[in-house]
Amino acid sequence: MNIGFGAWRFFLALLVVISHLWSGMIHGPAAYAVWGFFVLSGFLMTYVLQNKYGASAVGLRDFAYNRFLRIFPAYWVACVLGAVAIMVLPRFDVPLTSLNPQFSWPKGWVEWLGNTWLVPLPIANLLVPVSGALAVEVGAYVLMPLMAFSRPAAWLGLILSLLLNATYGISPESFAVRYSSFLTAFWVFAFGALIAHYQAVLNRFSRPLVSVGVWLLHALVWLAYDPWPWTYGLYFSVFLSGWVVLSLASRKVGRADIVLGNLSYPLYLFHTTVGVFVWLFMPPERSFAFFLISLVFTLLLSWLVVVFIDEKIDGLKRRKSFKRTTSSP
Repeated sequence: MNIGFGAWRFFLALLVVISHLWSGMIHGPAAYAVWGFFVLSGFLMTYVLQNKYGASAVGLRDFAYNRFLRIFPAYWVACVLGAVAIMVLPRFDVPLTSLNPQFSWPKGWVEWLGNTWLVPLPIANLLVPVSGALAVEVGAYVLMPLMAFSRPAAWLGLILSLLLNATYGISPESFAVRYSSFLTAFWVFAFGALIAHYQAVLNRFSRPLVSVGVWLLHALVWLAYDPWPWTYGLYFSVFLSGWVVLSLASRKVGRADIVLGNLSYPLYLFHTTVGVFVWLFMPPERSFAFFLISLVFTLLLSWLVVVFIDEKIDGLKRRKSFKRTTSSP
């Protein structure tokens, strides 16, 4: 199975897309996919901070600068497209909030701040309906250097965040706040960071095919036990996602994996907005045909974003690498 992080990111993004655009999607895998992204981010950001940027002020500056270029240019394009959809499509009786209840014009300066700068705040109205999880990730980037250079800090973040989860109670009624809040999701990034810290020890458990297979089988548990994804299944999925990340970390991959990885971010960003535009020409329902047509157009738009935005901006990134000479603490 010749896949790496690029193909894995694309697969996770695709699960989110299917869940939003097709009413027949089984429950659970999309939530597992979002927290799976968080595990991968925690691992990768720890790895690159330790091995590429270092802990100096210059290294941290370059890390922040390159993350900004990776996240915000494409995101702001998605904001503009989302604003156009909100202003124009209701005139054609396209029910935006039927596809996502948060797809609505921001109200007040706090919501505008959260929308434009991805501040991890509880926001009811979003220009990009999937940006809530993205804001959680951007918030984690701020604290990632602490966890990347200190195992105790990563452990502390994990423990405190899990304790906060426990205070809400692990029930379907508390799922939304546990799943989407910055503080309750933070432990997932910390878990990814700890995998990077202990990678040398954990590599003995690397099983690419088995780990992905078990992850997929776990995604089907909802078919037999409905409450599972909204209770303990979400947490169990994090450990399985960590196993996949560990197993794929050392794999050599080819061009296809890179292409899929590049497409994963715009695929995640644009699929809802593309979907509401497709509703101009189809009945406003989440049929399988609607999903397929929306997916094709989203992939086309994603390719354009990669070619005309991401690849152009990539040349602006700072390339100087820090070479670590000592082992991680």
